[in-house]
Order: sequence, then structure tokens, then C-alpha cells
Amino acid sequence: METISKPSLTKLARQAGIKSLSDDCFETIRHVMNNKIDEIIKTMLIVNSEHKTKTIIVNDVYESLQILNHNVAESSELNTKS
Repeated sequence: METISKPSLTKLARQAGIKSLSDDCFETIRHVMNNKIDEIIKTMLIVNSEHKTKTIIVNDVYESLQILNHNVAESSELNTKS
């Protein structure tokens, strides 16, 4: 996860409302992100194997996030403003 740059993490933090981060936070954030991504991928693989397919599809991702109690709206569920 070292490929996620400090500026990228800072931008994510600012979007979340955080004004600044100390230097020792970056490695911790990378570690937490890596663990969470591993958890999501493992769940996705289980969901995919239950569907008996070899290709991960978008529905596998959404179903995995739902199993892990992450409330994520699918793009088709979002209201678009014209």
C-alpha cells in the first residue's frame, strides 16, 4: 500500500473534514486500508464462488460490501440532477 501517496491520503482526509495529519498517521492509514481491502476481496471471492462464476462482477462487489455492513448506494440508485 506504499503506492498511495501522502498527497492522496491528505486529499481523502480533507474530504472527510480533517484539517491536517501528522507524519506518523500515513503509515497507519495505509495499514488500515490494506487490511480493509483484503477483507473486502476475501468476501468478494466467497460471494463469487457462491454464484459459481469465475468473473467478479459489480454485483459481487456490492453484495460483499453489504455483507460487511457497508452502506454503499449503487450508481443506478442515485438521483441525478439535470
